[in-house]
Amino acid sequence: MSPTALLVGAVSDDTSGVTESIPASLRIVRGANRTLGRVAPSLTARLNQQLFSMPRRHAPRDWELALEMLATRRRLSDGLSLLEAGDGPTVALIHGWEGRATQFATFVPPLLQAGYRILAIDGPAHGRSSGRRADPYRFADALARVSREFGPLHGLVGHSMGGGSIAIALAAGLEARRVVSIASPASLRDVLGRYAAVMQMPPRATTRFIERFHHHVVRRGHRPVDVLELLEHVDTAALVIHARDDREVPFSDGERIAAHWRQAALMPVDGLGHRRILRDAAVVDATVAFLRG
Repeated sequence: MSPTALLVGAVSDDTSGVTESIPASLRIVRGANRTLGRVAPSLTARLNQQLFSMPRRHAPRDWELALEMLATRRRLSDGLSLLEAGDGPTVALIHGWEGRATQFATFVPPLLQAGYRILAIDGPAHGRSSGRRADPYRFADALARVSREFGPLHGLVGHSMGGGSIAIALAAGLEARRVVSIASPASLRDVLGRYAAVMQMPPRATTRFIERFHHHVVRRGHRPVDVLELLEHVDTAALVIHARDDREVPFSDGERIAAHWRQAALMPVDGLGHRRILRDAAVVDATVAFLRG
């Protein structure tokens, strides 16, 4: 599993979380960071930023394939790919790091039955969308692009990093009536710090690494404010769903999001971890019910 996957709340297919054995490639990078980070912190930060921003693509699991059959695949002019199905008020779905649109396969039939049009998005550099690099701000840009292309959004549903990108997009002016945030991180700075710790970057290299990420965001026209700060200015009604046993994004992150989001309610769940939560009938039912108001 990639180190980014461990920290951003990835939806990697064939792993069970942070308890897996450390691959040889990660041990090599850690060793290089410990040595190079002391003598060349800026170079170490740059190399780790590249590694951090390049997701791996995974093929859909068998249970996801039904969504490809149910929906129509669309490709926008900028290379963004998504699945469209149904008529009615529009609900956009966006996955997490190293995920894909088809991971919402369990959500789509009940949402269609409830009368919604579904837009399930492959984030930049994920699924069938083009690109090699991704981050929450690129995901937020994708949400804004979809809204411009397909019209107003009634609802937004985001898993993991997708939930963080929704907060960024809302704070930047994207409009939606209701949001469901599932297993999402509360702080991008915390994610970067945990990544640096796992990658064993020395303190100076860690500082440069976080600074580089923020500078990169500013160059692309965004204001690098953390998620919790953004949420204090968001009035959209939200349901925050988080598993107490999530090993990739701590349950405390869900509590913090709900506390800072003025119109949010927290729905704790048990035994669903970080990925199984997307296939749970109670989670799907609660999502549909909340979107319906």
